Amino acid sequence: MHYHTVDIFIAFVEAHKYWGYFILFLSMIIEGELFLLAAGILSQLGAFNIGDVFLISFSGVLFSDVLWYSAGRFLKEKYPKQKFINFIVHRVKKTLPSIEKNPFKLVFISKFLYGFNHSTILVLGFLKTNFRDFIKTQIKASLLWVIIFLSLGYVFGFTALRISRGVNKFVLALIIIFLLFLIVERAIDRLIEIKIRNGKKGC
Repeated sequence: MHYHTVDIFIAFVEAHKYWGYFILFLSMIIEGELFLLAAGILSQLGAFNIGDVFLISFSGVLFSDVLWYSAGRFLKEKYPKQKFINFIVHRVKKTLPSIEKNPFKLVFISKFLYGFNHSTILVLGFLKTNFRDFIKTQIKASLLWVIIFLSLGYVFGFTALRISRGVNKFVLALIIIFLLFLIVERAIDRLIEIKIRNGKKGC
C-alpha cells in the first residue's frame, strides 16, 4: 500500500486538475514561483498536462504584469505623495539603482530576483514608462521565466520519483530539493544585486 500512495495522490490531483489550473493562474498574480515549480512537478507526474500548464502560467504572468503596472499608474495619479509610494521606489532603487535609465533591462532582470518583480513593475507604473515597450519586454521575460521554472519543476519531480514512489520519501526528497534550490537561488540573487550596485558605482 505504501508504494501506491503517490499514485493515489496523482489520481486525486488529476480528478481536480481544473481547480488546480485556476489556482495556478491566480498564484501568478501574487507570487507564482513556487506554484510554477509545483505545477512542473505535477506535470511530470502526469496529473497536469504540460501544455495546459505552460499556457495558463504564461497568460497568468502577463495578466499579473499588466495588473501591477496599471496599479502603479493608478496609485501614482491618485495618491502621488503617499509615503508608501516613496518607500517602494526607494526599495527598488536601492537594489536596481539605474531603473530610470534602463527600465526595461532591469525589469527583465527583476523577473528572476525573488520578491522584486512586482515592486519593480509598480515603480514602472509610477514612472509612467511606455506601456508598449513594457509589455514587449515582459512577454520575452515571462516566456523565459515560465520555461525555466516549469522545466525545473519537471526535473524536480523526475528526481524525487527516481528516489521513491512511497509518499514519505517522495515528499522528503522534494523538500530537500526545494531547500537546495532556494539556497542556490538566493545566492545567485545576491550576486546579481551586488553586480548591479557595483556597476552603478562604477558609472
